[in-house]
Amino acid sequence: MTTLKHKPLLYLLFTLLLSSCIYFGGSDDDDPLIDVTSNRYDPVILKRESFNTSIELMPPQNQGIMGKIYIKDNYLFINEPNKGFHIYDNSNPENPIKLKFLKVLGSTDVSIKQDILYVNNAVDIIALSFSNDFNEVTVSKRIENVFPEMISPDGYRANIASDEVVIDWTLKN
Repeated sequence: MTTLKHKPLLYLLFTLLLSSCIYFGGSDDDDPLIDVTSNRYDPVILKRESFNTSIELMPPQNQGIMGKIYIKDNYLFINEPNKGFHIYDNSNPENPIKLKFLKVLGSTDVSIKQDILYVNNAVDIIALSFSNDFNEVTVSKRIENVFPEMISPDGYRANIASDEVVIDWTLKN
């Protein structure tokens, strides 16, 4: 049973609980994702035209920071975040062989259905197909602006033109 002296405390708790569920608004100017002046990172930006033609199949590269791993048949696809995918022949799992590096700027994930790779390419999603010998890659489909713009590791957005794409962020000196 609640006594009279506990009612102010219950009223205060109820008011705090209710007020925590209410959005008091504010303008977009208050959004820290807009202001990059206090950001510790610089955006890496490409013009859309260059970005759309940046997919490239390259010789094997030294591995940097590794991200997600995807296995398809006898192949490993290991993401290097925002750079691309290291492709290995994994016929012998005890001795995977480096085959190629697939440069896909702004990439962090891949999914494969049949023989088509679906990759996030910064704000776009692309469908890629390979030749049987992994010597050629073709962008068979690109859907632009499917994903939100990449934000900095400390939560800021870049102020970019409509014909630009953020593909990564680098720590300021």
